[in-house]
Amino acid sequence: MLKLAIFFVLLIIVIFALVKIFDKIATPKNRIFFSILLWIVSGVFGYLIYSSVMAPIRFDEEKAIRYETAVNKMQDIKKSQMAYKSIKGNYAPTFDSLVNFIETARFEIITRKDTSVPDVARNAAFRITTDASGKGGYFKDEVVTRSLGFKAVKDSLFKNSERYKRMNVLKIKDFEVPVSMKTSSIIVKDKAFPTLQVEIDKNAVLKGMDEDLLEQEKKKVSIDEINGDKIVLGSLEDVTLTGNWPKKYGSND
Repeated sequence: MLKLAIFFVLLIIVIFALVKIFDKIATPKNRIFFSILLWIVSGVFGYLIYSSVMAPIRFDEEKAIRYETAVNKMQDIKKSQMAYKSIKGNYAPTFDSLVNFIETARFEIITRKDTSVPDVARNAAFRITTDASGKGGYFKDEVVTRSLGFKAVKDSLFKNSERYKRMNVLKIKDFEVPVSMKTSSIIVKDKAFPTLQVEIDKNAVLKGMDEDLLEQEKKKVSIDEINGDKIVLGSLEDVTLTGNWPKKYGSND
């Protein structure tokens, strides 16, 4: 907005000066020259004003595309780590171990069915005699599980894509941004819980964009934006896999 105000003021000053000069020195012979000059100056400043108006809009559009790309990367890491934890009980400490897990591990497909069965212990305690069906006595609810087989983790999470092999870097146009991942654990009520934190540097993601607008972006504090200097998934100090981005850039469930 400051640039826009400056260009607008300069445009008014220049046009006013040219008009004054035009009135003093213009003759029938050079009138056309001054008219063309006036139009050229107006066109140049008009373009500069237009560019100043459009710059923040273009910045926000490009920023949104880059942030969405980063959030998609975070979501891939999140679902991969959740799968790892469901089978291994903790999080993969490195990207290499996570990739190896995706390529080799399998999910067991289990069906669960709620049913009621005779509560033999309770019936015996109350000296209730029943037949094999348990009719006339107490029943209890049970969950009967049955294995239906196994399915590869890779097929479940990524199907025909191999993008999981590059979870450690974020591709933005013609450059790459490294993705940092750390694991740890915390103690809650004498029980250990694994923790995970993944980070991507915002400055690196917005590389090559307007420097003035980039500085403004760093200072933003809003529930509709990614605050701070990093895009973050999870935490090493809390049991969470929530990200610090708003939903407009991607799911955060």
